[in-house]
Amino acid sequence: MGTKNYLVRLDSEAVSTAGNPSYLELLGLDESQPDVAPEATMFGVGRRGPDPRPALVTWAMHPADIEATAAEAAAGGVAVGTVEAWSRTAPDGSLLRWRVSMNPALPLGGLQPFLIDWGATAHPASNPALDEIRLLGLSFETPDPEALEDALTGLGVTDPPPIRFGLAPTITASLQTPSGPLELR
Repeated sequence: MGTKNYLVRLDSEAVSTAGNPSYLELLGLDESQPDVAPEATMFGVGRRGPDPRPALVTWAMHPADIEATAAEAAAGGVAVGTVEAWSRTAPDGSLLRWRVSMNPALPLGGLQPFLIDWGATAHPASNPALDEIRLLGLSFETPDPEALEDALTGLGVTDPPPIRFGLAPTITASLQTPSGPLELR
């Protein structure tokens, strides 16, 4: 969808559990796909221009049952989108398959997570070749903290990251890298 990616495994007990590891996916424009319109690129990366300032755009959660979570959230008024099957061929030629429930409008400025289920495909963070960094914390700023809290509750999130009032929707990830601490927003 007009982008290329780079994955980094996150070492964090705060967001990872046994069988449900976490990762950070960095997306950029893929020059080998010049015919993809900016608005059609994954997460609208193309609308940010050829050399954008890095930003955390959205995040994902892996529910135990993606269909049930999507249905319950939608019944509660959370605009999650429909569950769709996606796939792509990895560089080694293997076929990766997963299911996603994503609202392309990125509700609440991207602070409402999309849902993902890797099914029988090996979870990306299980790849031992990935670099690893430690997630120290995740937090959100939003002009409407109550709406975000309601959406997260509707998605079954029982222990959300800190949510503060802010003028613009912002995701902040505090990371410990081999080169020292780093904060991504």
